Amino acid sequence: MNDKDVFDIDFGRYYDYAELTEHLKGLAEAYPDLTTLHNIGQSYRGRDIWLMEITNQQVGGTPDEKPGYYLDAITHPEEVSGSMVALYTIWYLLTNYGKDDAVTRLLDWQTVYVLPVLNPDGLEICLHDPYYEWHGNARYLPGEEQEGAGLHYADMNDDDIIVDMRIPDENGEWKVSEKDPRLLVQREPYEYGGEYYRRLPEGYIEDFDGVEIPIPRPRDGNLNRNYPYNWGPESEQYGAGEYPLSEPAIEAVVKFILGHPNIAGAINFHTNAGAILLPFNKGAKMPFEDQTVFKRIGKIGADATGYGLIADEKQFNMPNAKPRRGTASGFLYTQLGIICSVVELWDVYKESGIEKDWFYQHRPLTEEQKLKLLKWSDEELEGEGFMDWTPFEHPQLGPVEIGGWKRLFMFRNPPGHRLEEMCHKNAMFVIKHALCAPQLRVSEASLVQLADDVFKVEAVIENQGYLPTNVTKRAVDADVVEPVQAEIELSDGLELVSGRQKVEVGHLAGRAERAMKYSRFIDWHPTGKKVEWVVRLQDGQSSGEVKVRATSQRAGRDVRELVVE
Repeated sequence: MNDKDVFDIDFGRYYDYAELTEHLKGLAEAYPDLTTLHNIGQSYRGRDIWLMEITNQQVGGTPDEKPGYYLDAITHPEEVSGSMVALYTIWYLLTNYGKDDAVTRLLDWQTVYVLPVLNPDGLEICLHDPYYEWHGNARYLPGEEQEGAGLHYADMNDDDIIVDMRIPDENGEWKVSEKDPRLLVQREPYEYGGEYYRRLPEGYIEDFDGVEIPIPRPRDGNLNRNYPYNWGPESEQYGAGEYPLSEPAIEAVVKFILGHPNIAGAINFHTNAGAILLPFNKGAKMPFEDQTVFKRIGKIGADATGYGLIADEKQFNMPNAKPRRGTASGFLYTQLGIICSVVELWDVYKESGIEKDWFYQHRPLTEEQKLKLLKWSDEELEGEGFMDWTPFEHPQLGPVEIGGWKRLFMFRNPPGHRLEEMCHKNAMFVIKHALCAPQLRVSEASLVQLADDVFKVEAVIENQGYLPTNVTKRAVDADVVEPVQAEIELSDGLELVSGRQKVEVGHLAGRAERAMKYSRFIDWHPTGKKVEWVVRLQDGQSSGEVKVRATSQRAGRDVRELVVE
């Protein structure tokens, strides 16, 4: 791959699995001092799951010794723009290292882990096969995911897309809009005597009895219900899988995260709500300290992207919906105490000028709202967001019309010419989010001579980051993060007279605590602590070296060296 391929990635189009793999390998080859490309597992259908590790390997210790930040995309296959945000983030970090102060600081002192395609099987299906709002884990392919009597999704007219069918029916609930014949609007409750339609997904009907047209629930699964924390079986929630981690991709992700306790922050990219979701924290009440931090970081994301900030699951659910279980955010925050966000990319409603107080996509729209969406499609997509109704002789239903909204690159994802702008805004949030991590430093280290050959070693271990070294109160409550340790290492010719070689410092607060509303200075916890040792030169030795090392699972490590003479 030449430089042009690496540096001039076209972020105005979408890439399939093979193309993304090529770009990831090319970037890893072009930036060997900043990247390591890992294969963390395989999908259900045997595709490699690629994760890019990004850090300056010459500064701040090994990648696992630095505060980590994890990012993934395409849990749900039709949410393809997440992979482009992930790829753009990798590209932006690498091409701006040494030029942008924030990027340089991030890669010098932290490690960023980016998994652009969690569900590679689903990505391939959505970009190459006709489907109807497919969420799947690829255990069942389109055309296989439904079983039994009823309507099965299918590309009936062989135009490589599955949309809707409108069926003339005097008892139908829909009628043609008087303001635009493309639109169907609901018939009034009192209305009779007009031309009415039923509307169904495009497909064929198995075992049709001439009257009833049920739609069998697809067995396509939902990878964001297969995480271990608060998992519930299929009887309690659709798409959960046979058991926690039954899906190979989720098992690979969970094993990777558990194997990297340095991860302090995380983000999962989904699509089509224009919202930043804070963890809904099923099963455990979120401590006030964590609520404050989540909202502060969430506001940074909202300001960077223009998206809404959602802290209440009810704002993102259908009425009376059951709480989501077995999710990534439940695993990341409630089980592991990691600061995390779910970003729902893209909001065609806002783009169309529709004001809304809801975020869940499956809510009824008024005729005026639908007209705004059509207008936006006509102007931004040259009409490509909607397929005009076309007559079709259905093998079971007789004369129908096929048409309606093309969902993938209108509702679920932006069109190509709007893609790079969205990628950039979200990459800026990623950088700022990652830089909120705790940062452990040996900020001071000195020697005080007590006698000819006896010295006191004094050091200050300090957290210079925004978050505390434990990252969240939840991590302490769940007992999943170890306290900061300070350790002294002596060269030959020196011996330790007083103090333990390794000292437990405890957790150190960050700037976050000082900025909390209602916080008083008497409630503040220390951001730094002093540690001391006494050392002695052994007989006949005129000098020696002392290393003071501070370590933290999530705040990194730092070392200061002193010469005793």
